[in-house]
Amino acid sequence: MKRIVILTLAIVFVGFTSYAQEQYKPVKGNFTTEMQLSLLSINAKIDVNNESINYSSGPLSMQGLRFRYFVSDKLALRATLGIDFNNSQAEIEIDETRTEWLNPGYYKLVETGESIEKTSSKTFSIAPGIEYHFGDWERMSLYVGCELFWGKTTSSSDLDITTDALMYYQYNNDDEYFGMYHTEISVKSENCYAGFNNYYDYYDIRQNAPMFYGVNLLLGMDFYVYKNLYLGAEFGIGYTYNTFLKGSYDEKYIRVITPNGGTPDINEDTFEKKLEDKIFSSNFSVRYNPMIRIGWRF
Repeated sequence: MKRIVILTLAIVFVGFTSYAQEQYKPVKGNFTTEMQLSLLSINAKIDVNNESINYSSGPLSMQGLRFRYFVSDKLALRATLGIDFNNSQAEIEIDETRTEWLNPGYYKLVETGESIEKTSSKTFSIAPGIEYHFGDWERMSLYVGCELFWGKTTSSSDLDITTDALMYYQYNNDDEYFGMYHTEISVKSENCYAGFNNYYDYYDIRQNAPMFYGVNLLLGMDFYVYKNLYLGAEFGIGYTYNTFLKGSYDEKYIRVITPNGGTPDINEDTFEKKLEDKIFSSNFSVRYNPMIRIGWRF
């Protein structure tokens, strides 16, 4: 009986000692990989050019994949890959009354129709860097580091607007029915955005496909919840330089005015425009991303 008790205590002691000596943090030759899920991405950006401070936030999203290789117990090489695809579609029902100059006078238009806009963008980025880990905690590792990054975004959009309107000629504050007014607008753009106001004139044309370069200084933490599984957080201070890809768009426009009892007057136009001006910008930014960094040590 005494031997059984002694043997049991010995097994428990050996098991406890093995557990206590379990290796959590990476050592030389270890490889880690992780994904970054952002519950709420808060970005505070200080724009050097415009001397402005902007804040933005977003919902749950995967920020990227990161790989690390430990060349020593304290030093790790890292690379972060970012791939982002965004697609959206906005449908707007048009139901309004407006006044427009149509030679030889002003007309009131009681207009109905729809606007359908489809947009998409693709972003790829890569950021190689280095980390130095410190701290004597069993499960937690703090690190400082630096990374360079490069990325590019491409975009496209399709905008289709179709409207029909009853036309009333305005004379001495009276409305006299004139006829029908039909419009069709189709705009396809690459690496730029062409927006319209309620009168379907351009009010905002901008290049929105940047190529960006920069450097980040980093402070982060890994906490190992299991011998190979860790969670983490990271802060960064960085400088970014942007150049925008040249954009282009082409528009098809059809307007048909049919006077009451008269012959339709058709105006059809098609043109293509390329944005040749290159846009440059730079900014210094402080970023705090409360992300769930989930990683695994090999």
